Amino acid sequence: MKGSSIGSASKGGEGNGSSGPRKSSGTTNVSMTHVMKFLAGDALASAIIGKGGAVITQIRTNCNAKLALTDKGQVFPSTDCRVLTAQANSEEELNEVARQIIEKLSELVKTSGASEACGSDGELKMRTLVPKAAVGGIIGKGGAAIKQMRETSGAKISIGEAVGGAGPGAEQMVTVAGPEEALQTVIAEVNRQIQLLSSEAWYSTWAASTGCITQAMAGLASSLQLQPSLLGLGGQALANPGIATMMQVAQSMPPYVMEDSRGFALSCVVPNRLVGGLIGRGGSGTKEVQMLTGTKIGIREIPDDPDNRSLNIAGPLANTCAAYMLMMKRYLDSEAQSSAANTTATKGSSR
Repeated sequence: MKGSSIGSASKGGEGNGSSGPRKSSGTTNVSMTHVMKFLAGDALASAIIGKGGAVITQIRTNCNAKLALTDKGQVFPSTDCRVLTAQANSEEELNEVARQIIEKLSELVKTSGASEACGSDGELKMRTLVPKAAVGGIIGKGGAAIKQMRETSGAKISIGEAVGGAGPGAEQMVTVAGPEEALQTVIAEVNRQIQLLSSEAWYSTWAASTGCITQAMAGLASSLQLQPSLLGLGGQALANPGIATMMQVAQSMPPYVMEDSRGFALSCVVPNRLVGGLIGRGGSGTKEVQMLTGTKIGIREIPDDPDNRSLNIAGPLANTCAAYMLMMKRYLDSEAQSSAANTTATKGSSR
């Protein structure tokens, strides 16, 4: 479901005031030309919002910017952080947004003490989301740019793996730790690299997407020791009613069901002609799914049925369900490839 427009007041929201934060779910409406994304845990999100939305309103006014925060419970994969999307008409205005957020981060650490999410006084921690296409500019040839940035700023900089696909708009998390000035220097360069790409065709899609999943989905992925992207579940997948049902059922399960050590099994019948695609070359497909999910997968012949085989998956309940979904993706991909090959063969024979 799309979130409300960044430029219009949200209903309710933290602070219970009409000047409270504009909220965003899976997507945001982008109306300004330059965009940055920040990750905010609950404490930082509250500090940015302020009482009755006073702080976020002041940032908007001071920076001539629009800000949207994803709803509580909508977090970026592998984190417990909401996504704060900032829009402005210039790179400089976004730098000012970042400066004021870093200021709030520093105040938060001084008043609340050190934490894993925010860092400590003197070594603050800030996380931003950067399109994959911009990461090359941050790193530089042979890592020269990021090395120089670390040396000149004194900041620690780390870059996570791409989430949400392999295209130029796939998200990569850039984490910066250090004093206030160091964070400002690094974030300004990150911002510069992002805005160099603002005219690219994919940029508006990246800018409008938050890539968030529900905390329940994040918890399931964590219990399976999986990245949500490995399940093919990006933020947009949450609009699927089946996903919502699956998560509701998973949340309702008592611990003794999800943690039963005996394991569970799922079986289905698959046609022989698709088995090669399911298994993969040298068994690589099933081996990968087994490794990712911690399950055992077998494909066996069925007595008196030469056209089909039995696909069997065994393991802990949640893991088994995850493995089944991954194998069904392989099944559908194999089916599509087989259909395309048959169509090509038919066209060739009719000439």
